[in-house]
Parts: sequence; structure tokens; C-alpha cells
Amino acid sequence: MISTSRFLALGALATAGSVLALSAGAQSISMSVVTGSPPGHIISDGGVEPWMACVTDALGDEIEFNYFPAGQLVALRELQSGLENGIANAVPIPVGYASDRLPLNNVSMLPGLGTSAQQIIGSYSRLIREDEAIAAEFAEINAVPIWAMGFPPYQIISTGPAMRTLADFSGRVIRSAGGTMTLSIEALGAAPAEVTVADLYVSMERGVVDSTISGLQSVKPYNLQEIMRSVSTNGAFGTFTNVFAINADFWAELPENVQTVMSDCGLAIEQSIAARMDAESGSLAQEFAALGIDVFEFDADAAAEINGRLAQVLDGWVERLEGRGLPARAVLDHYQAIMAGQ
Repeated sequence: MISTSRFLALGALATAGSVLALSAGAQSISMSVVTGSPPGHIISDGGVEPWMACVTDALGDEIEFNYFPAGQLVALRELQSGLENGIANAVPIPVGYASDRLPLNNVSMLPGLGTSAQQIIGSYSRLIREDEAIAAEFAEINAVPIWAMGFPPYQIISTGPAMRTLADFSGRVIRSAGGTMTLSIEALGAAPAEVTVADLYVSMERGVVDSTISGLQSVKPYNLQEIMRSVSTNGAFGTFTNVFAINADFWAELPENVQTVMSDCGLAIEQSIAARMDAESGSLAQEFAALGIDVFEFDADAAAEINGRLAQVLDGWVERLEGRGLPARAVLDHYQAIMAGQ
């Protein structure tokens, strides 16, 4: 863990460096980009790295990126605080890991909302740009959102037999990334266990948890295909979202043409990463089946019963946040209205 003093020291250096480069009229803007994902993960090679390439193609020598992937500078769960404190100029904020600072943004992870990455990303992107309460959360953490990313609907992945009915979830210990995912697991009658994604393989291998709710695109980067025995393909267990954001103080220093390029590249990345993930879902399912993994669909009755339980999560989420004085119902209604129009 990075100490507070190191946070402040590194943040001061990063901020000072960018100010000096701009105030001196230098041709190159130096920008630090930090991720917590391993090499080959869709967030990195489908999102962050293509975004940097897009910006570089447009700006040439005007921009220079200092790239720190895979938690080299800031750990995955500390990305939001690292951005807020100025250690990094830009990070993909894992929304589920920042639930305490971005509680309303967790609407993007609720179950039963969206059937594809394109629908989820398109809807969440519009919500970020249109909803005042959502925008206020980013302002509070000193962040400017540039592009959004959300996986296709999450599936149940297990080291045991396929969990084909609601009854099969009872008593199971399922890894949760926190936030709304915990509420979904509890609604299904299972026990959530918050385990960092870096520890997921070992936790499943040792039986600390026997299942996880995840996108198919996250299986291979963490080698889960080596130990999983079953995976669903038509579940609607919510998703996990990330928002690539830039420190607001750093953003304010950027020339307008640079801001425009970064925003335009962000919109392009949203489209490309969504199309890629939706296209990959079918091929990944076939690949896992070829490994002898039970790749299954819930039948109509089981899906209806499971989805009925998951629908309760939306009301529970609203009630919990409204109790804290947050406009959760209005945000959920806005998100559902956007999604209905997609």
C-alpha cells in the first residue's frame, strides 16, 4: 500500500511537472496513465492503450505518455484515490471498488439492465454526460470522465457443477467485487466474499470461494479457465464498469485542442471496445466448451426465477441510498429511460 506521504510527494511531482511543461511553452505535454489490469486484459489492450494511440496519432509530439500498467504505480483498488491525490494524471476508475465515493454510479452495475456491452456502455456514457448527480460525484473526486467501459452481462463461473437453478445458489460462497454485486449475490441466497481480483485464482483453487460472477473477457487474463468447471452464457447478473478519467486539475491545464482530441478518442474507444467484447463473447464460450468446461444456458423457468430475485436488488439499492439522502430513484429512472431508448 502506498503511504499518504508518498501519495502527496508523487502527486506534487506529477503536478509540478505538468505545470512546468505547459507554462514553459514546451511542445510536449507529459501525462502519466496508470492501470491496475494485467497485460492482455480488455481494459488495457482494448481501452487504455488504444486511447493513448488515438491521442498520439492526432497530436504527435504534442503529447507524451508515461504508462504504468498492471498496478506498477498504484494498486487496482487505489486507482481512484491515486487519481484524486494527483499520483496519476489519468486512470480507469473501477466503479465497484470506489463505491464509497461513487455510490450513485453503481447504478451502472445493477443486474438485469442491458443485454450487451454496446447497450451498457452507450447508456452509461450518456448518463455520465447528462445526469447532474452523476457528474457531481466525479467533481467531488476531482475527476473528469473521458470514456466509460462496461462488460457484457456477467455470468456465474464455478469450480463446481453448473448452477442451473435458483436452489443451486443456496449456501454457495461467491466472490464479490463489492457494491451492487454483493447485493445480487445475497438476493440469490448465496454468501458473498469480497476477494481482490489478484487473489481470485488462488481463492477459487483453494476453495475459499467456489464461484465468481464475472465477464467472460476476464477469465483468461486471470487463468480461471484452468480451474473452472462451469459457466453460464445467458445470465443477467449485472456487470462491472470502469470510467477512464483525468485529474481535474491536470485537465484544466490542457489546451482546448488537446481536450477535444482526448474526448473524441474516448467516444471512439467506447464504440470499439463495446463491439469487440460483444463479438468475443460467443467465441470465448466455444473456446471454454472445447476445454471440457460445462458451458450452459439457464432454461426459461430458471431464468425467470433468478431474474425475479435479482429485480429486488434494484429496489434495495434505491432504498439504501435514498436513506443516505442520495437521489438514487431519480438516477435509476434516468438510466433506465436512456437504456430503453438505445
